[in-house]
Amino acid sequence: MGTKKKRKRKPQNNMLVLKLLVLVVIVLVLFEGKLIYTMFTQGTSSTVTVSSSSSESEKPQNLENEPLSPSAEAVTDSGNSVADAPLAGLSIAVSGASASTALQADQETEDPYRISEEIDSPAVVKEQETAIDDSYFSDAVFIGDSRMEGFRNSSGITQGTFLTSVGLSSSGMSDATIASPEGNISVYQGLSGIQYNKIYLMLGTNDLGYYPWEDFLPNFEKVIEQFHKLQPDAIIYICNVIYVEESKVSASYNNNENVRKINGYLLEICETYDYCYYLNLNEIFTNGYGSLIEDASSDGVHLYEYYCKQMLDYLKTHYVDLPASADITSEAEETSNTDGIETEEDK
Repeated sequence: MGTKKKRKRKPQNNMLVLKLLVLVVIVLVLFEGKLIYTMFTQGTSSTVTVSSSSSESEKPQNLENEPLSPSAEAVTDSGNSVADAPLAGLSIAVSGASASTALQADQETEDPYRISEEIDSPAVVKEQETAIDDSYFSDAVFIGDSRMEGFRNSSGITQGTFLTSVGLSSSGMSDATIASPEGNISVYQGLSGIQYNKIYLMLGTNDLGYYPWEDFLPNFEKVIEQFHKLQPDAIIYICNVIYVEESKVSASYNNNENVRKINGYLLEICETYDYCYYLNLNEIFTNGYGSLIEDASSDGVHLYEYYCKQMLDYLKTHYVDLPASADITSEAEETSNTDGIETEEDK
């Protein structure tokens, strides 16, 4: 009996099946890709923005030979390329909306509790473009309380005469004594016999709460008038009362509400007397909420050295053009002295 040979099966055409699968995949990719492409371009065409500050490398490239990708947001509803789309107007509209939104956000977040220290009054000394040096103070006298003493000791000022006393106030001006090389003298004695062209006055801190408010203004006016009588050619710079840090002061009357009240009186005096000028020091010493800068003082009243130096810088940029006014005064006095005097030519 012979052996029976096994019949060989014909090999399946695997290549044909593979090609069919590839064809199906291609058809699905093309169909789904077109659908996704249409949805993507229609959904994003209205949100395209162009930054005017983009560099050349950031500009969209020619898309004819580039595959579609999320970065190719460059086709309009009409199917044109980004070069043909009116993106400039769209960019402006979107940018304008963003700016408006940002402005609205700023307005909503603006702190309603901030207090402006700007004062609209011709009596307030404005900031000058050019700062003066210490020589400007060579003919100046500084009168005040312990805060002015701190300024003298810590600001670094090299010129000027100081008549200061701890606890000095407008109500106690006549009784206060100042230490001098000649012994203890009054402020009024210190203003006698020497000609000054500027008087810097810092009073009011020790006047907080010591007497009825209606007494403050007439008392201070008496002091100013006496100073002017002794120094008729001098202009008087009145420093407003610097804020306090209430959490550090012990006396209840040393509060910023009283400081603002007194400063209102000082401004009124400067607006009344044409030789008085108001120095608004709280422009630089406020914390923005009507109080002294936190930790600018150990006791809430007397300033550290750094802030005394800031005060000196402030005085160097806030001043009145005295030479011009001094010349006018001298000419007026000269004219007055010649009136009624018979000259040799008249005889």
